[in-house]
Amino acid sequence: MKEVTQDPKAVADYWTPERMRTAKPADIILPEKKQPVSTRPGILAATAVPTGSYGTFPYSTIGKVFFTDPRTGSNYVCSGTAVQSQNGSTVDTAGHCVAAGGENRYYTNWAFCPQYIDGSCPKGRWTARRLIADSVWLSSGSLYRDYGAAVVNTLNGQTLVAAVNGVQFGANLSRTQTWYALGYPAASPFNGNRMYQCISGRIADDSGTPQPIGISCNMTGGCSGGGWLINVNGTWYVNGHNDYKYGGTSNNMYSPYYGNEALNVYNTAQIA
Repeated sequence: MKEVTQDPKAVADYWTPERMRTAKPADIILPEKKQPVSTRPGILAATAVPTGSYGTFPYSTIGKVFFTDPRTGSNYVCSGTAVQSQNGSTVDTAGHCVAAGGENRYYTNWAFCPQYIDGSCPKGRWTARRLIADSVWLSSGSLYRDYGAAVVNTLNGQTLVAAVNGVQFGANLSRTQTWYALGYPAASPFNGNRMYQCISGRIADDSGTPQPIGISCNMTGGCSGGGWLINVNGTWYVNGHNDYKYGGTSNNMYSPYYGNEALNVYNTAQIA
């Protein structure tokens, strides 16, 4: 876990409309020659979430993540999800959206913009005070442990969850679900201005411990870290996130399985 020492106002001010517009998608596309196991064909085109639904739960919890790699000075964009937590200020995302895998270092200028639309942050820029990534991701960059979270500062006297609500964190659940994969794809043919979703069951398992899960979704870079939501008896949970693809299976999206490893990252964040 990293304690963020940057001034929150300075970070919020850093993210001008121009910097948000030009931030690079932090996508992970693996070589085509490495194929996942148990893949079944599936093509599902992402659909735009109606803009009138952005403020409606659970879409209200989805937003863009912005950060800078201090080693290169480059700005990047991901997606994330506000989750219910003890501190009311936790964002679930991918490990590669908070830290450089295998390099044991965290990013800077980290901010979350829920309900982002057309270059604006209607609910404000929520800057991080803590960043958390899975220890195996930090040390080795293993995608099956690509879990990340942020704890954000309050804004205008409110916690994040008080402002936009939050989904529950769902861990150690069945691998057979219908996921609503959400995020802000920014690489062509998308432009990062609007929220999209794919609704899919599991179509593939990849290698790793625990095994990542694959769904059918053609969202592109920029959607990384966006939550895979499920509805169980009327309660919404985040139970995965957009994480990586293979070059030859661009219509399959993978997430590390949310088991005890993901739960440890979430629990660390929610009490930080």
